[in-house]
Amino acid sequence: LDKLERKLSELESKLFEERCRQNEILNNRGWGHGMRNAKIGFSTRREESIKERIEKVKEQINQTK
Repeated sequence: LDKLERKLSELESKLFEERCRQNEILNNRGWGHGMRNAKIGFSTRREESIKERIEKVKEQINQTK
């Protein structure tokens, strides 16, 4: 149980870091970027996979309790 809780906290910190990275990407793009490029979004695959892993760990913790 302790190991799962440590894993959960590590995943939550990774999620926070990924969100900071995404904010940094958006902040580094100037106003003209949207004018020049039709695709202004970016992949959120990392964030989604981390969220899925967090949910799996939470389910494991609930099952062990």
